[in-house]
Amino acid sequence: MGDDLTISGGGSVAVATDEMFANAQKLTELALQAGSMRERLVVIDALVSSTAIAAAGASRGGVRAEVDIDVASSALADVATRAQRLEWILNRAADGYGFVDRTVEQVGSQLAESVAFWAGRFGPALMLANPALTLGVIGTIVAVGPRLFSRQNNGFITNPFTVGVIRNLATAADDGMLGLLGVPPVVARAIGDGGLGLTGLAVAAGTAMKVGSVGGILTETPVRLVSTQQKPGAAPPSGFADRLARVPDTDETGGGQVRIERYEIAGEPDRYEVFVAGTVTFSPVADTEPWDMTSNLANAAGAGSGSYESVAEAMRLAGIDESNPVQITGYSQGGGTAARIAASSEFTVVGLLTFGGPTGNVDLPDNLNAVIVEHVDDVVPALGGTQQNLNAVLVDRDVFAGREIPDTYAVPAHHYEYYEETATLMDRARSDQLTDAVAKLDAFTAGSTAVSSTVYEFERVDD
Repeated sequence: MGDDLTISGGGSVAVATDEMFANAQKLTELALQAGSMRERLVVIDALVSSTAIAAAGASRGGVRAEVDIDVASSALADVATRAQRLEWILNRAADGYGFVDRTVEQVGSQLAESVAFWAGRFGPALMLANPALTLGVIGTIVAVGPRLFSRQNNGFITNPFTVGVIRNLATAADDGMLGLLGVPPVVARAIGDGGLGLTGLAVAAGTAMKVGSVGGILTETPVRLVSTQQKPGAAPPSGFADRLARVPDTDETGGGQVRIERYEIAGEPDRYEVFVAGTVTFSPVADTEPWDMTSNLANAAGAGSGSYESVAEAMRLAGIDESNPVQITGYSQGGGTAARIAASSEFTVVGLLTFGGPTGNVDLPDNLNAVIVEHVDDVVPALGGTQQNLNAVLVDRDVFAGREIPDTYAVPAHHYEYYEETATLMDRARSDQLTDAVAKLDAFTAGSTAVSSTVYEFERVDD
């Protein structure tokens, strides 16, 4: 169903729904409570024996109570044993699902890498040798490409299988590049993700930007601050939905893309919560808006995108340095940018929350309290490749499982309103994985006083 949350990561191989993890936790608690109650009955039973009751001439009720205690003790022992067994079965099922899920993911990734490599190796030669084939492929791309992401094809693009294929192809982009360059298969495997890890999505994205720059697209530029807006100091955020709600909507902020809140705790350095907006324009030509397609690709290639530099500069202007602890929340491109900031060494980022961001190829610190939220029918996070941050708490949701896919806009599973739904479901979750994660996020500003809230707007400038 569309309301089911699937949880994984957190350093564990287990994958299961929030309800399944919560039920396993309840069974653990039941086993502990039944065991504790049985221990108390055993203590009571030891104080007064059947012989003592008979010697005292007690009524039949006293003798019956002694028998009932024995029966209850045995029943509680049985309850504890059954609860432990069921809890073990649920957890092993989660481990098994996780193992199968990872295996299928690895097989799909390896298949995509092979297809991409050999397509890169022989595709250009076949197209050059057959002009009719070349024209057919180009015509198909021109005719079909834009339509794939149009609202008329939401049923196709908003599909977990399609999204999985695109995720694998994004991960395998570097293999296609190696094949195109004529690198021998053995060497490609040795230097690629399965070997030394010298290539990857970042290399492929960087190469695409270099190629694009020849045609005047996908070219990064410097950025500058345009304006700041002071907002009333808000109470510290609480929960997942509250944090997502503070991510700037550029239509409502007049173009502001970054919101920074400062909090004071007596005797400690100021701490900050940073909220980063999603993509504003999908144009591949770098105009004035840093939250564009150029920044999307630059984020995939590494730090240094227009949106990254804007967020980093806003943080510096807010007075943040390495002595100030920071938590960052981002949606869409803001999620990818927030992940890049968290992975950098300039700031002391202790918490990260992303919704629908392409974060898969960003190498996050293992000790970071990170929660990464993706819709399995949303193609945007899939463009970040296979999710490698398995120490983060990973939350997945199939938004349109069991319900009609709207055609009011393209790629609906990526829209903010559906991530709002997911965040609300996460706040209602009962599994330790999510309740512990949000407790850590909320504890960051516990006991603090809100001082300021500022929205920053940046624009690109010509070199």
